[in-house]
Amino acid sequence: MPKLLLAASLLAASILAACGSATPAPSGAVVSPQPASFSPSGPAPEVTPSPVTTPGPTAQPTPAPTAQPTPVPTPHPTAPAYSRAERYLIEGMMRGEGDCSPVRSGLPSRAIAGIDCDLVGSPVARMGFYLFRNEADLLKVYLARMKAEGIGVESGDCRGGEGESSYIPWAGDDLSPYRQGCFINDLGYANYRATLPGSQVYVGLLGRTADYRALEDWAWIGNEDVPGSPTLWRQNTPYRP
Repeated sequence: MPKLLLAASLLAASILAACGSATPAPSGAVVSPQPASFSPSGPAPEVTPSPVTTPGPTAQPTPAPTAQPTPVPTPHPTAPAYSRAERYLIEGMMRGEGDCSPVRSGLPSRAIAGIDCDLVGSPVARMGFYLFRNEADLLKVYLARMKAEGIGVESGDCRGGEGESSYIPWAGDDLSPYRQGCFINDLGYANYRATLPGSQVYVGLLGRTADYRALEDWAWIGNEDVPGSPTLWRQNTPYRP
């Protein structure tokens, strides 16, 4: 064989061998694409961020309406229910102007009923009427108060200062039951006290100042009798339990 033909045959054989060594991809195989590459020196590709979803407010359950209590009407003050003894005092008072109410606690010893009044427009701030069962109890309580205040029996009327006296002349050997006295209490206020025997009532006046003469004058306003008596009480039948 000529040398030129032999060389051509060997070259063709080499080319066929090279082509036959490449293994073809099996049928149906998926070839994954290679990720794109970029040069570090070039601009970075723009990446669009994924939108962030902000959670909305959590729905709160609507509370059930609270039942409102039915308003209770405010009761109107009513007049106090007076006992029989208290009504006796109310009916006997001649000057009861002001705010009067029954005394249910703190009564003078041996008293069975009492009425106190707050007065206005007079030298008297407070006025009290107290009922006793008998004259002996009435005098005992009155004289005990005079003694406690340091006022001697028959020491004089209020015109001359603090004192105690009978406001109706008494011819008997025993002490007259018609008595009155005046004094200044520990707080500096004038007091006037009087007994009303027959009704078994004890009256007390508390002044706004130390002027006890003004209290006595007020207690005797309008008196036309001689010797007369305090015009604080209308004489009526004695109290009968």
